[in-house]
Amino acid sequence: MAGYREHISVSGLLGVAYGCAAMFLFGFSLVQSSIAAVLTWMAGMLPDLDAEGGRPVRELSSLTAALMPLLVLQNVHAIGVTGDRAMLFALASYAVVKYGGAFLLAKLTIHRGMFHSIPALLISAEVTFLAYHSHEQRVRILMAIGVGLGFLSHLVLDEMYSVQWDGTRIRLKNSSGTALKFFGTEAVPNGITMALLMFCTYMSLVQGGILREPGTEPAPEQFTITSDLDDAPPFMIAEQPGDTELK
Repeated sequence: MAGYREHISVSGLLGVAYGCAAMFLFGFSLVQSSIAAVLTWMAGMLPDLDAEGGRPVRELSSLTAALMPLLVLQNVHAIGVTGDRAMLFALASYAVVKYGGAFLLAKLTIHRGMFHSIPALLISAEVTFLAYHSHEQRVRILMAIGVGLGFLSHLVLDEMYSVQWDGTRIRLKNSSGTALKFFGTEAVPNGITMALLMFCTYMSLVQGGILREPGTEPAPEQFTITSDLDDAPPFMIAEQPGDTELK
């Protein structure tokens, strides 16, 4: 499998390319493109959160914990929470991600499990779409795609490094096929991952306006009734024989 340096190098270059494309080809601002580039770079290290200790886990935990309060502040300001309460939410989110998140990952995940999978990639992108606050739908999609691309670069690089060539023949490592997968070998992790994927997909479709939000009624359709009689000539009453005026 690829090492930590290879992953951050590839995802970093991909982030720069993605940010430049967002700004020069799709008309996003410099700030939006820069954020998308950084998220793409960070997402290239996300699958290593299931690793057993080491430098990748420490740095990823710190980066994720630092990013979470910023996302929390974005969303609580949008609902009108400011001042000390907003700061409290930000600090609490940092503590939860930094310590609680690392503890749960260590207990619930195994290396090269469902965290290294296509469903995990989709979940990461959808969570980004749901968590990133912006009044422009296209900006949220930009950030989500960046995270998906960075995550995908990690999986592809792992699969590439699982192929060895000794000069005469190609040999596959035991880890081949464990990154770009849809299902793992254990039923419980598969079930949890698929349930989370379905939930995130449903919420993303609701937020994107594709599905109707639960508990709301569809807006009544505006229509007008037209009739062909509107353009008809005026109705004339024919004179009957004998209806002459008496003089």
